[in-house]
Amino acid sequence: MLAVCVTSALLLLPGGLTTEARAVTADTVRDDDGDLLALAQFYPGLEYWHKQGKPGPGVNAFRVLDFCGDGKRAGVSWKVDGATYSKDVSDACESSLVRLRSHTVKTGFAEKHMKRMSWYVWTEDKHGNRQYGREFQDDWMGSYSYEKNSKWFAHSSVYRTEFTKEEPRTVTVTLLPSADAVVHTGARTKQVWEELEERTPLPDGLTQDQRDSLYKQLWCHMQYAVPPDIGGPTWDLEAGHPNIPWDEVTGPNDVARHHCNWGYDDEYSWNVPPGDGGPPADLAPLVDAGPDVKGAEGAKVKLGGVAQDDGGRPETTWSYEPVKGVDAGTTCRFTHKSRPDSGFSCTDDGTFEVTLTADDGVNRSVSDSAVVTLKNVAPRLKLTSPDDWDVHRVEDTVTVHAPFTDPGTNDMHTCTVRWDDGKKSTAAAENGSCDLSHVFRHAGMNTIQVEVTDDDKGSDRAESMVVVYDPRAGLLTGAAEVDGLGFGVAAKYPAADSTVPAGAVALSVPSADGPRKMVSTALDWLVINPEGRAAVKGRTADHGFLGYVESGKFRGVVWPLSHGNTPPDTPLHDTSPGADWDMDRARPKPVSAGVTVIDSGWLPGLPPLPEPLGLGPYLDRLPKAAVEVSGSGESRPAAPAEDGPAEGGAVAGLRDRVDGIVREQDGVIG
Repeated sequence: MLAVCVTSALLLLPGGLTTEARAVTADTVRDDDGDLLALAQFYPGLEYWHKQGKPGPGVNAFRVLDFCGDGKRAGVSWKVDGATYSKDVSDACESSLVRLRSHTVKTGFAEKHMKRMSWYVWTEDKHGNRQYGREFQDDWMGSYSYEKNSKWFAHSSVYRTEFTKEEPRTVTVTLLPSADAVVHTGARTKQVWEELEERTPLPDGLTQDQRDSLYKQLWCHMQYAVPPDIGGPTWDLEAGHPNIPWDEVTGPNDVARHHCNWGYDDEYSWNVPPGDGGPPADLAPLVDAGPDVKGAEGAKVKLGGVAQDDGGRPETTWSYEPVKGVDAGTTCRFTHKSRPDSGFSCTDDGTFEVTLTADDGVNRSVSDSAVVTLKNVAPRLKLTSPDDWDVHRVEDTVTVHAPFTDPGTNDMHTCTVRWDDGKKSTAAAENGSCDLSHVFRHAGMNTIQVEVTDDDKGSDRAESMVVVYDPRAGLLTGAAEVDGLGFGVAAKYPAADSTVPAGAVALSVPSADGPRKMVSTALDWLVINPEGRAAVKGRTADHGFLGYVESGKFRGVVWPLSHGNTPPDTPLHDTSPGADWDMDRARPKPVSAGVTVIDSGWLPGLPPLPEPLGLGPYLDRLPKAAVEVSGSGESRPAAPAEDGPAEGGAVAGLRDRVDGIVREQDGVIG
């Protein structure tokens, strides 16, 4: 119906345009009053040459008719293989006498195989406002080949074109024969046919009857296309012509009547082929599963299937088969199994063949297939426990809970946990989660790494750092300076069943008013590992701090407690900025003017340790209370001790000792 409307419109245009070849699809842009602004026609493959018998706009080209000088430029946009292209034409007039101009828009598409495409026509004014054609046009780019020295034909093209007003589009083959191919015998038909299939293959969706008819048409053209008596510059083979018997193709009287184009006359109405004795047979459906597509497991890919029949839309159904790399248990589904424009998804990756089958209820069913390739998608993991900075006692069980998601629901998953103490656990995932447990035998700050891997090697990982303390691990003492700022520390767990350490930490922090000394009000935990590294965490009234100690090395970190109970990415002060929080990678700096002592073998009740700082007599009586001293020398009351003895003379002496060490180095406290 669209082609009829366009032809009628052309009859109203200025002279010389009524001989325009009929395009497969066409559309117009009109203003609100219905007046024509622009018209576009699409010619697939060599259709223009087929209809006119001479070169025209080119292979897969548009003809655009536009009223020039009206302030609206016209153009066409088309989409093929997922890419969109657009070209406009000039609005300038070549002559003051002619307002309507015909433009050629070449797509540049000249591939070996046909490609599905869509397009639309538009006009645009100087403000960028666009008006569009009546509808979005679905079409096919025709295939094309050219070989100058071919023995049989220089140009060839396979494309979809209109067959009759009543019939759907069908496949047309246009060849430009060489002198050698124009002979009085069809003996070379097989060679020409094989070269055609090599250079511009016919689509798989053709029925055997359609292929037989095309072959007979080719034989007929080779037999009788001897210019100037019969035929023209091209051989045009149309799959819509019925597959009549050979004797009706070759009879000398028949050729004069059907001219190798049997089945319809110049008015596009059916003729009865000689000897049939009745109307033409119902044609088998034309089916195309669309191009091969790619996607991801679990996600829907769109299938570009098409099915047509001379009796209306045929019944269609999709089916699929695994082809390559498909694991057992994989299932797939179509969003609309009985519609050509369906979606397709699978529970696992691999290569699948999808087949669209059409049945018109008269002929044998017709099928066409496409290949769907689905890639693997890695699982996504979320570590929900333990949280960063969770504190555990040695010998306690630490459990990892890490649920994950994977669109490939048929995948098998393996969980691996590296506990950061030299141990690793591996197990199959259960119920979409990695849940494994571990007992740490030694104190440390352990960065736990959890990884889930599917059976296609896709993986995701997450990590969390936990603090593991051992109240039997020993004691930490030291007083020195780093970067010119002093610190002092003395800490231990009072007994083997203690949950928080006793002791005090004092350190100087730079500020706008000069160094500021801070003294702990409480300690949260103390970690001393077998490798001779230590870490202590505590707080003052307003600030949290971390101290990392190795032999002759120290790192101090301070942050406002208003930012949280654990250090933020950018703390108030850090002597090793940017280093990891894990004590194994904390990178403490060398100390000067002092000493640090870590005893990882101390147990409560053993003889006293050597006293390099004179602190030995006080260690068993260290309180959990202190003060934070500002740069002005003002003191705040200490928080009450949670347990342990009240602050007495020995404890006060220890506090004075720690204070004195820092005072000597920063000179802040008077």
